[in-house]
Amino acid sequence: MSTNIEKSNIFNDDERQYLQMMQDNIARMSSNSANCKNWLVMIVVALFAVSCSLGDIKWWLLLTLFPIFLFWYLDAFYLRLERGFRNRQREFLNTCFTDCKPHHYKCALYNFRPYTIDREVTQEEIKLGYVSTSGCWKSKSIRPFYITVLVVVLIIVMVLNIS
Repeated sequence: MSTNIEKSNIFNDDERQYLQMMQDNIARMSSNSANCKNWLVMIVVALFAVSCSLGDIKWWLLLTLFPIFLFWYLDAFYLRLERGFRNRQREFLNTCFTDCKPHHYKCALYNFRPYTIDREVTQEEIKLGYVSTSGCWKSKSIRPFYITVLVVVLIIVMVLNIS
């Protein structure tokens, strides 16, 4: 049985290409997630500008709630896919580093579907490097941003309606 250090030095071209493609997918999902935040800020600012140019701005700002929730959903979707691709990559690496049948290796090498885990991850899975894909909408990387934007919009609406 080979050790991880010995195996890491003998990745063949197919394995390297597979890992590169998985990294490209992960990077694309991360980029899409960042783009969701950028687009949301631009749309909210544009709606603020439109509502300020209109005479009755009090309730126009509530239109910003729809894009906030829409982009929150999209951001969580991309984070879920990113975690799924990371799990798939981890599964492939675990398959490479264990003695497995050639059929399992071929199946892992050509499998590009995200490996989603919609439950709590067990301690053994955590040791193997897997992460849960459930509850991405309340992730530490997503929730603070969207809650902050939501609170700012609601505060502006309340201040404008009081005056």
